[in-house]
Amino acid sequence: MQNTLKLIVFSLLISLLAACVYKRDLPQGNLITPGMVSQLQPGMSRQQVVQIMGSPLLYNAFDDSLWNYVYRLKDADDNITEKQVSLVFNGNQLANIQTSGDIDANPRVQQEDAPASAAAAGPGEVISPLGQPTPGPDSVDPTL
Repeated sequence: MQNTLKLIVFSLLISLLAACVYKRDLPQGNLITPGMVSQLQPGMSRQQVVQIMGSPLLYNAFDDSLWNYVYRLKDADDNITEKQVSLVFNGNQLANIQTSGDIDANPRVQQEDAPASAAAAGPGEVISPLGQPTPGPDSVDPTL
C-alpha cells in the first residue's frame, strides 16, 4: 500500500515538473535592425557595408556581386519573424538594396543573456565575443 502511494506521489511530481519547461527565443542569422538598413546608401564600398551590417550570412557562389543577410527569430511562443536584406554590388560599390520581411520590427533582446561586460561598452561600441569593446556599426569611418 505504501509503495503504491509513493508511486502515485512520485508520478504526480514528475508530471508537474514536466509542465514547467522553459523555452527561450531562438535567433538565427545576421541581426538586422532598422538603423542598420537606414545607414546603407548606394555607392558605399564593400568595407563600409561590412562595418554597418557585418559579414553576410550567404555569399552567392557564382556571383560575388550579391550578398544576402538573413535573420530569423522563433520566440518562446513559437512566433516566427523573418527578415532579409539582399545587396547588389557593381564592382566595389553598393548598387542596389532589396529588403523583405518586417525590417522595421526591432528584435526582442533578452537582457539576462547579455554578458556582464556589455554594460562597459560606450556609445557606438559593441562588445566582442572576448568581452572587449570594439567600434560598432554607428562609427563608420568616412574615409573608407
